[in-house]
Amino acid sequence: LINIVSVTILLVLVHFTELTVLLSNCINIPIERSIGNYYVNDAKKILAQHKDLITIGVTGSYGKTSVKFILNRILSENYNTTATPESFNTPMGIVRTVRERMKPQTEVFIAEMGAKNVGDIKELCELCHPTMGIITAVGPQHLETFGNVLNVANTKFELADEVLNNKNGKIYVNFDSVPAKERAEKITDRSQIVSFGTSNDCDCMAKNISYSPSGTTFDIVYKENRFSVTSKLLGKHSVTNILGAVAMALDLGVSERHIRFAISSIKPAEHRLELKPFLNNSILIDDAYNSNPEGCLEAVRVLGSF
Repeated sequence: LINIVSVTILLVLVHFTELTVLLSNCINIPIERSIGNYYVNDAKKILAQHKDLITIGVTGSYGKTSVKFILNRILSENYNTTATPESFNTPMGIVRTVRERMKPQTEVFIAEMGAKNVGDIKELCELCHPTMGIITAVGPQHLETFGNVLNVANTKFELADEVLNNKNGKIYVNFDSVPAKERAEKITDRSQIVSFGTSNDCDCMAKNISYSPSGTTFDIVYKENRFSVTSKLLGKHSVTNILGAVAMALDLGVSERHIRFAISSIKPAEHRLELKPFLNNSILIDDAYNSNPEGCLEAVRVLGSF
């Protein structure tokens, strides 16, 4: 009898706990949603107060954080910029950046945009309405939610849909990424699309790429501009990231001299093809953060080019 009573009490307590959690969620979810909406609307008001603000979205399966940092460094030569820090690329990440970091004198806002589901980039665009954007690459990322690469491409190009709705908008697309190139070529009006990459069919391209213990040197060719830059960043992907940022910077009026200086001052992220002095005057290339086969292959290419 005692055992039956004990089991009965235990079952009641278990179900009571489940019901308590369920009831708590029913109460908390609307409250949390209301608080979230308040912060979103507050961020929208702050952005609306900057009448001449240049808002730039940066998205892609990979490379978006690097491009954001490179672009922010170059544009800061001419403009007062605010960019989402680290990998802040969700709605609340952008909202927090706007509410905590946006200044009255900010002229350019750069928002990194991440996605795990179809419609995520559209949601971010509805928050900050970018009139310029960079699509760094399209690849098989987050397939557990996207299902296939086509859905990834369509989601990343939600940024293009937003930008191209503005007659003065421009979208910059990495044509070294085949899925990104194929998706961009489906857009009928190419006048607002700027392609960048290492192949000759790109609007903004790199020539004469070479690596050395001091970094990477290459020529940038875009419209009537042709000039050489040297960067501490290594790898073809770094060259491509720089090209996208440079093309946009040139269109926004940053001079070649300022671009060269900004690029030369950018330091590589820790453990990402990072050059370090080592034993007996040798050089260590630290790529310990690398986590994908293509990145590993690029590291081998860099080593082989020395």
